[in-house]
Amino acid sequence: MNYGVSMELMESNPMKKTILPRKKEDEKAPNFYSKPELQTFLDFTKTLDNYKYYAFFRLLAITGMRKSEALALYIDDVDLFNKSLTIGKTIAIDEFDNIILQTPKTKSSYRTISLDIETIKILEKWISILREDMFKLGFNTSHKEQLLFPNLSNNLYYPQVVNDWLDWIYKKANNDDLNLKAITPHGFRHTACSLMFESGATVNEVQKRLGHKDIKTAMNIYAHVTPQQAENTSEKLAQYLGF
Repeated sequence: MNYGVSMELMESNPMKKTILPRKKEDEKAPNFYSKPELQTFLDFTKTLDNYKYYAFFRLLAITGMRKSEALALYIDDVDLFNKSLTIGKTIAIDEFDNIILQTPKTKSSYRTISLDIETIKILEKWISILREDMFKLGFNTSHKEQLLFPNLSNNLYYPQVVNDWLDWIYKKANNDDLNLKAITPHGFRHTACSLMFESGATVNEVQKRLGHKDIKTAMNIYAHVTPQQAENTSEKLAQYLGF
């Protein structure tokens, strides 16, 4: 109708006089863990008969990676000596419903971030378990493009698998009468962001670590926590969590 007015086909837009009712905001449970909640989740996951789940979700919670970035990692992307992780790939589904590796959408998604000593130890243990399991299945894991979290065929997982892992963990927790709050895989990214602020990270540190294009997303979370001054994001976060 505005176009009709601009073309002089009508004198005014009657819809401008419409008064819309205010949209009621639905109260949703926060899609992230507090420090105690994260510790409870990881402690429980560690007891399960699958170390991959523990290593995977520990990595998400410490780094704030997207699940598609974590599933795209090679073992060689983890620098155990320098305690760092390089993120430069993501998985996607093509038009034929095949899983493919692709480059991130923005330059900010390319990043190398530091890892704390405990996470390095966990990844080192997982890599050892992975190599042994893959060897038993007849796969050579010594090549440079060996996935860090492959399926039993030593290929890429579909991204939905992470949601399935979480559903399985929460089901096991319910069977054990453990009051474990359920969040989505993306909730671990939100968790990392929130806890980094609480541990003293600056907005700029969080933005770079999470690979945000700008600070708007980080600031939306920053508004809900009380930040303190700090320098080393990874070590400070690990020391703050205490596990």
